[in-house]
Amino acid sequence: MIFGKYAAVAGAAAIAVLWPFATGQIAKSQYEAEIEKVESSYLAVENVSYDRGYLSSNVVTKFSLTGPTKAFYEAEGLPTSFTVLSEVAHGFLSISAISELEMTPELKTLSEVLWSSGESPVTLLSETSVFGDTQFDLTVRAMNGGDEEVTITSSPANVSGTADKDGNMVYQMEMPSIEFAGLEGEKFTFSEITGSGQGKMVDEIWVGQQLLNAKAVSLTDGTGMAATVTNLGLDVQNEMNATNGDVTTAKTEELRMTSKNTISFQKLDVPETMVLDNFKLGVNFKDLDYTAMLSLAEKAESLNAEPTDEEMMQLATSLDGLLESGMTFELMPFEVDTPEGRVDAKLDLTVEPGLGSVTQNFGALMSKLKGNLFIHVPAAYVQGVPGLSESLSNLEQYGFISEGENGVTLEAQIEGDQAVSPSGERIPIGLLMMMFM
Repeated sequence: MIFGKYAAVAGAAAIAVLWPFATGQIAKSQYEAEIEKVESSYLAVENVSYDRGYLSSNVVTKFSLTGPTKAFYEAEGLPTSFTVLSEVAHGFLSISAISELEMTPELKTLSEVLWSSGESPVTLLSETSVFGDTQFDLTVRAMNGGDEEVTITSSPANVSGTADKDGNMVYQMEMPSIEFAGLEGEKFTFSEITGSGQGKMVDEIWVGQQLLNAKAVSLTDGTGMAATVTNLGLDVQNEMNATNGDVTTAKTEELRMTSKNTISFQKLDVPETMVLDNFKLGVNFKDLDYTAMLSLAEKAESLNAEPTDEEMMQLATSLDGLLESGMTFELMPFEVDTPEGRVDAKLDLTVEPGLGSVTQNFGALMSKLKGNLFIHVPAAYVQGVPGLSESLSNLEQYGFISEGENGVTLEAQIEGDQAVSPSGERIPIGLLMMMFM
């Protein structure tokens, strides 16, 4: 038994001594795997060096822009590559790292406009378990500087969160303040900026939800007159679905994307001009063909400043593919409280599948449209605009308009190139639009 006891102690000591080597190797393997997974149309990642030691390693990684993005940066006189220096510590069950930008003379010259210290403006702290899950904390230093047109002053910004080995991420961000000031005394200020997200990157597209909020936003002109917005928010939700009902087993051509984007604010106050409350606007795209959407995005990203006929033809072909598969566009909701009352509107338009070469014949698109239109405005708005009142009177005889104590409502179904009223009357959509012009 005594030898067994000593053997156990010796074994534990051996493991303790050798384990930093093991976690160091795990860290390097995870790093190399991540480098290999990076595929982007505008960014290349290269491991310059990986100096692995016993308790720690030093890693140098180079990020280089490619394609049209690189050409744009070159035209603007901006660096097209950045090097990140990382100090990696080998823990018992995790690997921690501190990563910063290598401040080359070129990068220092650029960064000194906003960060005069000469230090890396960005620092990333991360800790990755041997099982692949990572906690991260990214800090951007406070800014104070600018050029001959605008100066920028900010507090430090922070983004922290977790990411698992499959790329699923949860994060939170905060930035107490940032201010843009012009030469004439005008200022644009954001206060108490917060945000969060949950999802993952798929083919350079975020699939999941992202939220951004600024508790107060103010725009001040040179005379000191200020417009203020309270609780300005942005909610972006991208969802993946499949025509076969199962995203995990679907082929690429079976994938569909739905994007819901909502901007809102609690109050907009422009002194002596207007006050709006509880504003919300949703711009949504449903059932976009994923393959066609990626193709369209790629073609649009690669366009030169002066596109050639061939590039425009490729772009048109990608757009045709997107519309041929069908899609739905929504403005929903659109709502706001005004001193005269509440404004509420909704619009949805669906392009049914099966229409080819739309860019060669936009007229054929009308045959594949269907949807709904709803607009409600306070009566005071209608009475205050004689031209609008006359147009609504013309539509009332076809059954599109109804009036109540709270205001005037317009309702219509869209069927092809026809607008259909609740009473069944039909008029061309073009005529419906002309009545509001």
